[in-house]
Amino acid sequence: MSTGKKILLVDDVTFFLDMEKSFFARESIQITTAHSGNEALKLMRVLKPNLVIMDLHMPEMSGAECCRKIKEDPELFTTPVILIADSEGEEELALCHKAGCDHVISRPLNRHLVRKTAKEYLELSERATPRVKSRLLVRYGIENQKTLHDYSVNLSAGGIFLETPQSLPVDTPVTLEFFVPGAEETACCKGRVTWVNAQQSKSKLDFPAGVGIAFEEIPDRDIRRIQDFIHTECTLQPMAETA
Repeated sequence: MSTGKKILLVDDVTFFLDMEKSFFARESIQITTAHSGNEALKLMRVLKPNLVIMDLHMPEMSGAECCRKIKEDPELFTTPVILIADSEGEEELALCHKAGCDHVISRPLNRHLVRKTAKEYLELSERATPRVKSRLLVRYGIENQKTLHDYSVNLSAGGIFLETPQSLPVDTPVTLEFFVPGAEETACCKGRVTWVNAQQSKSKLDFPAGVGIAFEEIPDRDIRRIQDFIHTECTLQPMAETA
């Protein structure tokens, strides 16, 4: 693995943190640990890790909730998040995917698999690949009224950024419908506005006016389609667009 990379390991059980740290003992990687989701969020703003590997089940704030907060944050959402589930059961996997994570690994942990998966995401993180440039026509609206049409700027497993002159305040619930490239059916889900790049007061000057929307209540099949599309685009795009 490349030097200078940073991984944040998150688990409320010290034994598991020590075991995961041992997986990277011979690598030139900075390893930092956190015992809760709240601690992880605070550390992320300071450390800017290249990858987060986090337990799904933790007290106070679960890994799923922490992952959602990461993917909804304009400063953190490009960080790849691997969630560690207790099993490969459908409910566990659905919980992980709906949180917007980039990958799921199930216990018992395999050293080779964890290292291999981490290496892939550490390499991809250099190109901010969790979110890829993608111009998709999106039908959307409030309270199931999909009356608006605009184009996306980029897409991730956790959400989408729409270029739009529409004024939608943060926390506005919306419904979305769009085609994931390669899919035969549209993806339909609910979402919520998490940040606004207003025309008169842009927080990101190099981005068009628009809104960032986090997915909510999205079917597991659509999450998988999006993740497959992003994985393909990560291989093809030399530099991925971020929001």
